Amino acid sequence: MAIAPLSPGDDRAAFRSGSPALDKYFRSLGPRAAGKGLIALFVLTLPSAPAPRGFYALSGLTLRLPDLLGERGPRPSRYPEIAAARLTRLCVDKRHRRQGLGAALLADALSRLAALPSPPLAAIADAPSPQARHFYARHGFRAFSDRETQMFLALQPAR
Repeated sequence: MAIAPLSPGDDRAAFRSGSPALDKYFRSLGPRAAGKGLIALFVLTLPSAPAPRGFYALSGLTLRLPDLLGERGPRPSRYPEIAAARLTRLCVDKRHRRQGLGAALLADALSRLAALPSPPLAAIADAPSPQARHFYARHGFRAFSDRETQMFLALQPAR
C-alpha cells in the first residue's frame, strides 16, 4: 500500500465511493482545489492495482479556542486562536472497504501533520454521516458541542 499526493496520472475515473458528491469531489473539485493550493489531496493505491482506492484532503485553518472548549472551558486571554488542520474528506472506494484502508489514510494524515515544522494543535474532521462520526470517534476524535458534522482531535498538548 502506498499513500502519496495526487498526481495528474492518477486514474480517478474508476473510483466509486457510493456517494455521487464524493465521487465528483475526487474526480474534479478536489484536484482543482489542490491545483490552486487550497488543499493537499492524497491518494492510497495498492500494489495489485495502481488506481486510487482511497483518498483524503487536508487544509489549514485557524480555530478559536472558545469554539473548541465551549462555554465551560477556560477563557484564553493571550492566544485566543490556534493553528489547526481540517480533514475535509476521507473516503475509501466502496469495493475496498473493511480492509483497514480508512484507518491507514487517517494515520497517514495525522503522521504528515505531526511531521510539519510547526504542527497544528488540533485536527478537525468533517463527519457528515453517523458512519463517519463513528469512524472518527473510534480513532479518538471528539464531538463539538455545537457542530454536529465536525469532530476534533488534539494533536499535541497545549503549552
